[in-house]
Amino acid sequence: MSDAKFLTRCLQLANQARGKTYPNPMVGAVIVHHGRIIGEGYHQMAGGPHAEVEAIRSVKDQTLLPSSTLYCSLEPCAHHGKTPPCCELISKHKISRVVIGMQDSYHEVNGKGIQHLRSHGIQVDFAKDPTPFQQFNKAFIINKTHFRPMVTLKWAQTKDGFIDRVRSVDSDEQALKISGKISSLLTHRLRSSVSGIVISAKTAVLDAPSLTVRLWHGTSPIPIIVVGDTYKPSNSWLRSLEVAPILIAKEAYTGFTTIIADSNDITFWLPKLLEYDIGHVLVEGGARLLQSFIRENLDDEVIRYTGSMSIENGIPAPFYDQFDERTLLDSDVYEHKY
Repeated sequence: MSDAKFLTRCLQLANQARGKTYPNPMVGAVIVHHGRIIGEGYHQMAGGPHAEVEAIRSVKDQTLLPSSTLYCSLEPCAHHGKTPPCCELISKHKISRVVIGMQDSYHEVNGKGIQHLRSHGIQVDFAKDPTPFQQFNKAFIINKTHFRPMVTLKWAQTKDGFIDRVRSVDSDEQALKISGKISSLLTHRLRSSVSGIVISAKTAVLDAPSLTVRLWHGTSPIPIIVVGDTYKPSNSWLRSLEVAPILIAKEAYTGFTTIIADSNDITFWLPKLLEYDIGHVLVEGGARLLQSFIRENLDDEVIRYTGSMSIENGIPAPFYDQFDERTLLDSDVYEHKY
């Protein structure tokens, strides 16, 4: 029971750096002596000290370390990157026991940190269930094992299954407002935790969205505009965006970063976003683009808000029936597949 409690604290600490650690995982560490926390830390940003380093540094009486237990949400690293291996620091301080939330699947680590610790006489134990730790760092795992960003799909739909009315480009009619205030707040919180936000050029032309974090604290994600053959975003709108966008298009947009690709070839251009430090993308529309990700089995996480209104006719929402979690929020149904 105590192990679970301290491992949970590791996740609480690690979560403080959500959206700031790419290409590294989010990691928290806690040092416990006779049931009392004497040190804790988390990996705050890529290139900075790792969680184990921060936790060890925070211990005022270093003589207590050999008789302490170090809890870490992820296996301590075993390779030289921008910082030295954490497993060597742990063995140097002769910490007697280490409890790990999950083994690191990254090939540079993947059991090597555990092996080092045990070879130095350190007892290594694990969380009874690694699932919460795997879900917590799902983006990192996907980056390292599937070599692409994690994909979160999000949309709002009416009670009868439409995401908007049918609108023409020259119409002044605004997008249908479906989701409520709490849903909007959750969306902006989600935006603050991802590094890229993907929309179609049609959505850009019809709605000219700002794509920012306005209702939550944090950094706005990089807009990624997928340009097909029909709709072209204006240069004035692209320049108005708070964060410089990346375009997916068949030809370069002068003055803007462009990945030259067919908009339909998601499996080609999606991995290339890693080159721009984009490890987790939020796809917000339109319906065809969302359905394309589902069709390619790129639905790592799906969030759908269903409002109480019905419009009887409009743009059909993407088809998806694998949700496993439902919570009522201010007249919306919040459905989450993770």
